[in-house]
Amino acid sequence: MKKLLIIPMLLIASYTFAQIESFDTEYIEGIKKDLKGTFKEIVEDNLKLNEDQTKIFWPVYDEYMAARSPIFEERVKITEDYMMNYYSLDDETAKDLLNRSVQLNENLLKVRKEYLDKMLEVLPAPLVGKFFQLDMRISALIDLVRMSSTPLVREED
Repeated sequence: MKKLLIIPMLLIASYTFAQIESFDTEYIEGIKKDLKGTFKEIVEDNLKLNEDQTKIFWPVYDEYMAARSPIFEERVKITEDYMMNYYSLDDETAKDLLNRSVQLNENLLKVRKEYLDKMLEVLPAPLVGKFFQLDMRISALIDLVRMSSTPLVREED
């Protein structure tokens, strides 16, 4: 559980640096790499896999993480686009951001469902359930930090 606290701290650090106009993209990429490693460590620490399960689980896990990656990259892009338009957010841009956000959530749900089904075909349901609990908890922590660091839409003067 201690490792779950590392994720929000890394995200806060990345957000703080992202606020600087000329932030270092190598630094941001380093944060993403750290998050991926921490995510995997949390999964390893919490799933007690036997030898056969280990051989089956990790390749599917890697596929799942690769399938999720473009979705999370799009989430970053949506947040960046929102922040770039924060002071001049017009109806058209706001609608576009909202539609992209909804589509992103639908895409993430599709990927989760696809990999839930794949894992259930080859692994015990309690193990798959525990993995997806971890996935949802870690994602919720990341979302909480991201959302609390993103200002609400400004009201017109």
